[in-house]
Amino acid sequence: MKYIYFSAIVMVGLLMLMSSCAHEHGEGTHTHGDETHALHGPELESLAFTIWTQNSELFVEFPPLIVGRESRFAAHFSEMINFKAVTQGEVTVRLIEGAQSVHEQSVSAPSSPGIFRPALTPEKQGDYNLEFILKTAFFSDTITISDMTVYPDEAAALAANPPQPAVDGVSFLKEQAWKIDFAIEQVKKQPIREVIHTSGEIQPVKGEEKVIAAKSNGIVFFKSKNLQAGRDVRFGEGLFIISSKGLLQSNLEEKYQVGQARVEKTKKDFERAERLVKEQIIGQQEFERRKMEYTISQAEFKTLSSNYNAEGQSVTATMTGIVKNVLVSDGQFVEEGTPLVEITSNRRLLLQAEVSQSHLPKLRRVQSANFKTPYQPEMQSIEDYNGKLVSYGKVIERGSNFIPVLFELDNLHDLIPGSFVELFLLTNPIDKELVISKSAVMQDYSLNYVYVQTGGESFEKREVNLGIDDGVNVQILSGVIEGEWVVTEGAYQIKMASMSSTIPAHGHEH
Repeated sequence: MKYIYFSAIVMVGLLMLMSSCAHEHGEGTHTHGDETHALHGPELESLAFTIWTQNSELFVEFPPLIVGRESRFAAHFSEMINFKAVTQGEVTVRLIEGAQSVHEQSVSAPSSPGIFRPALTPEKQGDYNLEFILKTAFFSDTITISDMTVYPDEAAALAANPPQPAVDGVSFLKEQAWKIDFAIEQVKKQPIREVIHTSGEIQPVKGEEKVIAAKSNGIVFFKSKNLQAGRDVRFGEGLFIISSKGLLQSNLEEKYQVGQARVEKTKKDFERAERLVKEQIIGQQEFERRKMEYTISQAEFKTLSSNYNAEGQSVTATMTGIVKNVLVSDGQFVEEGTPLVEITSNRRLLLQAEVSQSHLPKLRRVQSANFKTPYQPEMQSIEDYNGKLVSYGKVIERGSNFIPVLFELDNLHDLIPGSFVELFLLTNPIDKELVISKSAVMQDYSLNYVYVQTGGESFEKREVNLGIDDGVNVQILSGVIEGEWVVTEGAYQIKMASMSSTIPAHGHEH
């Protein structure tokens, strides 16, 4: 029994010791597995820096630099183009005094995706610049941390870097961010336009559509069973055959034969008249009459035989475009002039907005528009479609309470005429306003907030007051300041991390 009691005491002691060295992960704190912690007194906390460049983000953690002691760096590099881990490349860390490198080390590859672990052992105390050089196959970056102190001993380092109280925030590790769709954006002052939020419809431009009609009576036969709305057609492509075989009236084949015979007869009469008029057997007036009859019969036969073959009269596409609507059925009898098919070029479209009368004073300032279709994931700009404002209505149609505003644009990205869109009419821009992407803004009931990246792996939830919204960006009246970084993609995962009571496990081994 005595031994069991003693064993229990030893086990409790071991658990307490392990707990004291448990990982606490926040901005600037990682457990260092290769250092022996003192049993008494405060411990040195790691330093942490986050620096952004055009190409990369560096989040680095390391213990204070002390003469004669090796300091290992955990340099987390992310690519700014996609915010993913840098998975290949070389990193060099340097201590620079003046313009001269006094100590440096390079590592040729990350120890794990995105994390490079060079080390330095300073030889003398003083103030230096600490430089990180990243070289990849696609870009190179040099990032400098100025005024980095090398301390003579641990006591001096501890005195200069006393333990700091915990800061409220959300911990979201780089390893987590690299595994999801994640993005950040710097808060900047830039122009933004006042907007009118409304709805609209995409319509074909008049003149960009053609209706092909039957040129004779007969029965319609489709030349292709695939002739249906949405199909592409080419100019001159055969669409229908109109046959009058077997019809008692308007028999096209009979008319063709009669017309052909008439042309042959009037031709012979005309040729005979040419000889007789030279011999003055007939007068000039009779010659002109026979010539006119021949010309008329030729014209009538040309019209009759146009696109005619043994099967009947062929109906072809008069333009290249898309079949908008097939107006007849296969085997249907039609009369001359009956509409058969509608074809649209679909190259140029109208975007018509319906605007409330209350916005009439603002319409003269409208210059452009953003719109969102049900079948495209991103907000579109008419400028991406070579669009332009055509007009806005000065007269309201009877039975309507809205003012039409028309834009004309090229169909460059498969817009569908007849589809309804959410529309943001853009007026004259307002300069030098704090602006962020709308995707950064989260909502809890009536509260609008964003997540601000306060460090490489630390985020803070901030309530923001919103101003003008142009459908893509939004004006920030308060809550963030210029130069801060906000999360534009992945904010929901950070929200979930903030609700978790368990600190996520971390894989750094410094």
